Amino acid sequence: MAKNFSVLQSVMEILRKVCNLPHKNKKIFFFIFLSTFISYFPQFLATIYPRTSVFEFIDFPIPSTNFTSSDDPKQLFKIKEGAMHTILKEVVLFFLTSMISFFSMVTTIYVSAMSYLDRDLKLKVIFKKIKNIWFRPMLTWIYSTVLGTGGFLVLSMPLSVLVTLMKETGITLVIVIPLGIVLVILAIYLYMYFTLVRELSIVTSVLEDCYGLQAIAKGAELLNERKAVGFVLNFVLMIPFGVTTALEYMMNKNIQPVTLKLLISFCVTILSLMMYTVFYLNCKHSHGEDVVDEENMGYYTKVSTFQLVDSAAPLLHK
Repeated sequence: MAKNFSVLQSVMEILRKVCNLPHKNKKIFFFIFLSTFISYFPQFLATIYPRTSVFEFIDFPIPSTNFTSSDDPKQLFKIKEGAMHTILKEVVLFFLTSMISFFSMVTTIYVSAMSYLDRDLKLKVIFKKIKNIWFRPMLTWIYSTVLGTGGFLVLSMPLSVLVTLMKETGITLVIVIPLGIVLVILAIYLYMYFTLVRELSIVTSVLEDCYGLQAIAKGAELLNERKAVGFVLNFVLMIPFGVTTALEYMMNKNIQPVTLKLLISFCVTILSLMMYTVFYLNCKHSHGEDVVDEENMGYYTKVSTFQLVDSAAPLLHK
């Protein structure tokens, strides 16, 4: 009972600190809000104008496709050229929004950590910092994506084998249903655990001089003994989507579910990055380590509070 209360107390403390973060660097957080919104803007347009291509808002010449003479080679060439232009614009827009989204992610993590440490920031300092560190979270994200894909394939294999055996050998539902439930519960647990490790490893890549497998290992190490707090935080992030589903069910004809889900996803994206950053710092403190920012430039070192106490002990005896 006391342990459960301690977990809830830690979660409430993390949420309280997350809510206080924007008060330190209001202008910077407003800039983060705008940059994140830009990455979601094409999706919002696609939901608001479902019958109109988002790319009609971008001034690119697209050849007219009049289907009056589909056998005409020139007309077919125009159709092909128009399709290639559309695909090219989609690819360009995808990479642009991905770059903006990645920049927003790194900025949110760094600014959240600096605000937590009560540092005042300027955009010039942030741009300089991100220019020096962007490759670290990028490599960590690639590594974690590859590992996550591999883990998904490994987890899907037992379920595929179970379904195949059920079809070919006629295994009864009495055996299939319990095994299926166990596999689903295991998959949910491992997915949530890997999500926490991945997010902590990305935060670690931004705030510490490590990346890739090393950052993922550090993320897993930080999560050790703090899994319960991390799982509760994940459930907190899932609440807005549950509320959206309930509203969609109760007010199906009065709201646009996709637009509302995108809006909530936009808000949760910023909130989750702030939350995982504070959770990272909380895990560092729980391991007896502190995070020191050198010269407001974000070069982090680990300081063990236990070592500081031990080193001071001889002085106390003198």
